[in-house]
Amino acid sequence: MTHLPKDWRFLRMAWIYAVILTGNAERATESVGSVLAEVGRRQDVVGARRRRSLFFAILRRGAGESPRRAEMDFNGPAGLYRFHELSEPGRSALALFYTRLFEPAQLADVLGVTEGALPDILDAARAELSQTLPLPA
Repeated sequence: MTHLPKDWRFLRMAWIYAVILTGNAERATESVGSVLAEVGRRQDVVGARRRRSLFFAILRRGAGESPRRAEMDFNGPAGLYRFHELSEPGRSALALFYTRLFEPAQLADVLGVTEGALPDILDAARAELSQTLPLPA
């Protein structure tokens, strides 16, 4: 995806995020393609930052409706299942926080929460994630 214009290089992370949401690589590809078409048709999106925020917000709304999958049904890159099984909005907050694509205000906007709520959401998601990790030997 390095051949993409700089403003669209976030698509790789969008696909990874879609895998986390859907638990399925094929469904993630369909979701990203659908959102790409929708954002491309819109005339009201001005600026790269707004496009990226809108892209992830639409992706979350659409792909986030997918049912959770059991680990044996998860069809995505290794290691992402632990994120997939987290509850919302922590799953999205933590996944998008680690992409480093958004400043806190933008991340809150994508998630539909206040910026002040982000620390608590991230702390809860980290705690939930730590409960799913195997204990050290």
